[in-house]
Amino acid sequence: MGISNFLYRQMEKNFERASSNSKVNGREKAVPLQRDENALLTFAVWGDPQISFVSPLRSARVFRAVEDLKEADSLDALVLCGDITEYGAKCEYRFVKKLLECTKDSVKHIYAVPGNHDVRLRNHKKQLKRFQNFVASLGNGDTDFKNSYYYTRDLNGCRFIMMGTDMSTFEAAYISKNQLDRLKNDILSAPEDKPVFVFNHQTLKRTNGLPKTFLGKGKWRGSVGRESEKLKNVLSVRKNVFFVTGHLHYCTSEYTYEDCGNFKALSVPTVGVINHGDFKTMTQGYVISVYEDRVIMRSRIFGEGIYAEKNIPNAYIEAVL
Repeated sequence: MGISNFLYRQMEKNFERASSNSKVNGREKAVPLQRDENALLTFAVWGDPQISFVSPLRSARVFRAVEDLKEADSLDALVLCGDITEYGAKCEYRFVKKLLECTKDSVKHIYAVPGNHDVRLRNHKKQLKRFQNFVASLGNGDTDFKNSYYYTRDLNGCRFIMMGTDMSTFEAAYISKNQLDRLKNDILSAPEDKPVFVFNHQTLKRTNGLPKTFLGKGKWRGSVGRESEKLKNVLSVRKNVFFVTGHLHYCTSEYTYEDCGNFKALSVPTVGVINHGDFKTMTQGYVISVYEDRVIMRSRIFGEGIYAEKNIPNAYIEAVL
């Protein structure tokens, strides 16, 4: 048995023990995730599952969150906003596939962008291929990237743009001029009367509460890094662009959503690891519904199958188009 298979078997054994752990939230009050028939599009976004062969409790939390998707009423998509794994290991991706395989009948598409934990320990090209194989292996996985993590999809008239670093980095992301040019063209060529959703793992400098929301460390920490200002300029080229990110490990809060003019920045909490901030409930993410004249974003505790109470800042967000 190879090391990858051995670690995978260990993950299975540890998961069975952790899934009954009292620290993992139950679903006694769960209300099935219903798709509004008046919405053009309804999809879920998760940040940072960070599945790890050394932390089985994360797998147990994500399993509970997957149960919510399994019972959902035909979601158009699930988007994974990076740090899908802790080390980018084959056994970890294999286990994520195991967790998500039951969503094939309830979620039409799964899209994914890489996080720093997915890419930072290996050769860029090899890890890109591993990531591509992982997404393609999902029954409802949707991928069209070959030489980079970047690709686009049009879903029910709305454009989805997936971004990713163009070289191996430890924490930030390197966004090349070529990717920035492609992003600008893809935003400008999208239907003008529909929103554009741009997904990346890291957010921009001085947005979504940085640096406070990344433990207050450094001017660039938690952000894309050096290309942050250039990326911000591209995101501003037209109205109704939504920049959706993870990485901060910060709960639903006053920092989650920021109106940056032409574009809006949504920082999604984590579904697997611990969230910082006042609202520490596990397995937080967002459900986003697009209508003809607005976009509604709701914080959901997927592991419990309920929406966050509206008294939580930015638990319910409405953006007029």
